[in-house]
Amino acid sequence: MAKVQKFRILSPDGFDIRMDKFSYTEKQIEGELKKFTERYRLQGYYSSNRGRIALEDIADYCKIEPLNVG
Repeated sequence: MAKVQKFRILSPDGFDIRMDKFSYTEKQIEGELKKFTERYRLQGYYSSNRGRIALEDIADYCKIEPLNVG
């Protein structure tokens, strides 16, 4: 049986976007990025070490890293 490729999703500052989960399937990535963005809806932006990031741009600043399969 083939292993499913898993990924890490890192915030614009390089941290995992959740404290309780560290790997996601490709199908989960979009939904998890939306949930991450929603955490900042009330504030209206993500405060990064590089400055403010608009809600609609947060996902573009996140990094998706493949995890080793094997």
